[in-house]
Amino acid sequence: MPDEIEVPLEQSQQHIEKAHEQTHETPAEEGGEKTPEHAGWTRFIAVATAILAVVAAIGALQSGLLVNEALLAKNSEVSLRTQASDQWNYYQAKGIKGVVYAATQTLLPPGSPALARSRAEETRYQGEQKDIQAKAEALERDAAREEHASAHDMDRHHIFAFSVSLCQIAIALSAIAALTRSRPVWFFGLAAGLAGTAALLGGFLGLHLPFAF
Repeated sequence: MPDEIEVPLEQSQQHIEKAHEQTHETPAEEGGEKTPEHAGWTRFIAVATAILAVVAAIGALQSGLLVNEALLAKNSEVSLRTQASDQWNYYQAKGIKGVVYAATQTLLPPGSPALARSRAEETRYQGEQKDIQAKAEALERDAAREEHASAHDMDRHHIFAFSVSLCQIAIALSAIAALTRSRPVWFFGLAAGLAGTAALLGGFLGLHLPFAF
């Protein structure tokens, strides 16, 4: 099982809480009139960060599940392709035996019991070859389906992983914005968080995001 994606929430929340406490402790001469506004802003950042952490946790969980499913599908594909290869080898072995019996018939006198038995054996091996061929082709089709399923799960995993990365960036920028009281930084973080949420929803809806890698 792959390592789970970590969401750096604890340290970010500590930074935001510290900034919130510093805002309440700001003396009036340093802009006391703005303290309530800053306090409300930092509270909003804390709430938004918690929401982003939930989004990131959901994305990380779904990403891990999809990776596991992709690995299982890939293992199944390898097993099916191995079985198909064994069947094709078996098919070739039956074909060689059929050729031997066909070559033997040229050395046998017409109408002899040995010639009849040789022809019967050749026909039997040809019939067995058809059954083996059908099994091998069915196994190859199953392997192709598993390969497609594995690739599809990995594509969806990339979308959820991309969502988690954007949320992590948003959480980090939120902590920086709270400490520096920089609204532009917060707006960048908010944009990253919205993009991460959109990517999460797109992953659940089965949308393909070409920029999510």
